[in-house]
Amino acid sequence: MAWSLLIRGGTVIDGTGAPGQRADVAIEGDRIAVVGPGLGGEAARVIDATGHVVAPGFIDAHSHSDLFYLGCPAAESKIRQGCTTEVVGMCSFSPAPVHPERHELVRTWAGGIGARLDIRWETFGQYLDVLRAARPCINIAHFVGHGALRLASLGPHDRPAGPDDLRTMERLLQEALDAGAFGFSTGLVYPPSAYGTTGELIALARSMASRGGLYFSHVRGESSMVEDSIGEAIRIGEDGGVGVQIAHVKVGGRENWPKMDRVLKLIDDARARGVDVSGDVYPYHAGSTKMDNLLPAWVHDGGTARLLERIADPAVRRRIVEACLVAGKRWRTVSMGAVGFDEIQIATCAQPDLEGMTLAALAKKRGMPPAEAMLHLLLEERATVSMVAFSQSPDNVTKVLAHPAIMIGSDSLGLATGPGPHPGKPHPRMYGTFPRVLGVYAREKKLFSLETAVQKMTGLCAARLGLQDRGLLRPGYAADLALFDPNTVKDEATFADPHRYPTGVPYVVVNGAVVVDGGRFHAAGTGRVLTP
Repeated sequence: MAWSLLIRGGTVIDGTGAPGQRADVAIEGDRIAVVGPGLGGEAARVIDATGHVVAPGFIDAHSHSDLFYLGCPAAESKIRQGCTTEVVGMCSFSPAPVHPERHELVRTWAGGIGARLDIRWETFGQYLDVLRAARPCINIAHFVGHGALRLASLGPHDRPAGPDDLRTMERLLQEALDAGAFGFSTGLVYPPSAYGTTGELIALARSMASRGGLYFSHVRGESSMVEDSIGEAIRIGEDGGVGVQIAHVKVGGRENWPKMDRVLKLIDDARARGVDVSGDVYPYHAGSTKMDNLLPAWVHDGGTARLLERIADPAVRRRIVEACLVAGKRWRTVSMGAVGFDEIQIATCAQPDLEGMTLAALAKKRGMPPAEAMLHLLLEERATVSMVAFSQSPDNVTKVLAHPAIMIGSDSLGLATGPGPHPGKPHPRMYGTFPRVLGVYAREKKLFSLETAVQKMTGLCAARLGLQDRGLLRPGYAADLALFDPNTVKDEATFADPHRYPTGVPYVVVNGAVVVDGGRFHAAGTGRVLTP
């Protein structure tokens, strides 16, 4: 039989955690046809995989690429890592649904992390149609954001959802599930999702339980209140009757780092009593988000316009500083704990000369206290600034990575294609997450086997989502594959120089199309919007 593609001589690691085996892989069209040693027959294309691992395409369990696909459907910065599928709509953010009178509100809400949305839709289904028409090169599993649900029903206001508001959110959630959403996500440190009560979230969870919807949560606090916040997420899943995913499991702020063992025990104990809870993690001790997230939730009440009015008021600025400044040198938030101004870097803003600069350096440059420099920057940039913050313990990152119920999610902001130059100083996870797991944590640190590393990036996530034909390298499954050299695969991106593609991943196949071909990228447009 003539195959469309035959991959010969590689070591197949199939995504189950089983030991790798020398085998060939035959592909016909967009499906894996046969896996076995010494496959004969003709093929339109043969790839010699000698010395390489042949694995299922990696699944990014947590990404924000949905805010960037329409501007960069090639998604090269993700695919070159070996990723063939992304889980998006995370941390309460999703481009839909949108109230017909609130397009600008949603644009400014997403603008804080560098997104520039040209909103041509209102319903979640209409948005997915626009996304399909863009012909992305990567597969997409989409959640609907709780923040988007709240903006479309209550607007940006800090108030409890009344019965009518809740019915509207439940209706919008059902419409999103009908269109293909896998569930809903929260970002309980990001207004307006932060304004939702536990009861509101349990009600939304119950409304989708019969349909198998999943609850993915950036919990309410990842520093001093992290244990209560993890407990809340588990309770929402338990009382709502849905599976729970704890987003980017971490503990922020040095004073809170010892809590990590108790955090993992909360997850273990819940799983032991039958709660369907798991989590994801990125392999770095720094995170990245909107810089306006350094401000308390009450400052965001009413949306970005009201936030800017407040931080322009000297009395309000004093109130913010009094609440958050620690010993004149550190800034405390519920998400990160207390972080030094020399540990917070400007990632993207409209002033390129500031990108990569710490807030401490910005303060020195402008001759003002760091807190004032930060507030001034947010005001002049109208809150469209993103940041990288070093708030975590490297030892804790290692602990979380090793946990058997934790899969890999980049939490990346932004996409890029081509050789560049590319703007900003984004977090290097945008380019390096998956090669870093393989090169640093499997090969160098020997934290786990190569087979376990691959499982955390493939089969574990596919099982979490209920994907029946992806995440494993088996006949009949989608022909999504990553070929990498286990001896050389490496993340090349750094915090100082983030716009660098990884090395050691010479081939990536998306639905049967060779998108990374001997190191060359071809925007085949063969990605699909997946549905449950």
